[in-house]
Amino acid sequence: MTTDKNILDCPIEPVVNILSGKWTPLILWEISIGNNRYGSIHKRLPEMSTRTLSQRLRMLEKSGIVNRKVLPTMPPTVKYEPTEKGWALKPILLAMRSWSEKYCN
Repeated sequence: MTTDKNILDCPIEPVVNILSGKWTPLILWEISIGNNRYGSIHKRLPEMSTRTLSQRLRMLEKSGIVNRKVLPTMPPTVKYEPTEKGWALKPILLAMRSWSEKYCN
């Protein structure tokens, strides 16, 4: 069967782009369960470089998935929170966790 549709017309392609990479879903998971400060995310994912964490957080912010808040403390504290768009990804992350528990253990 042939089709004129390009593979990039796939309806899940935007989600795959957002969740692509080894670290992005893990970062989103940490933020969604309350580990929303840069240091706490990095502590939970120590194998990830600080550069990668910064890049992924900027990408998620640019995509409208998370909000970055700078709290007026000394030194300043940065906190990341899911946006409405970010919270809408939680069922996908829960499905990934469920699949992992069933088939990867």
